Amino acid sequence: MILGISELQKKISIFRNLTETVEIVDKKTKEVLAIVLPKKEFKTANLTDELGGILKSSLSIEDPMDLETKITSAYDQEMREKYGK
Repeated sequence: MILGISELQKKISIFRNLTETVEIVDKKTKEVLAIVLPKKEFKTANLTDELGGILKSSLSIEDPMDLETKITSAYDQEMREKYGK
């Protein structure tokens, strides 16, 4: 089932008795904005593990001070680019 955003706003009650996966699509760009799973298919643990594992390798921060250093460095770099100093 494919719904446009305007149809979704009009028929929000469709999610109560959902039996199949729904794709929410922007009609102008033909882009899928969201996928809604029925309650029967939704498995919290598996979905959490799957999505949580995406960032494990890229965000390895051992020391909280290391995070502060990275934030400060990124801020300084942004200010140098913005103001040319």
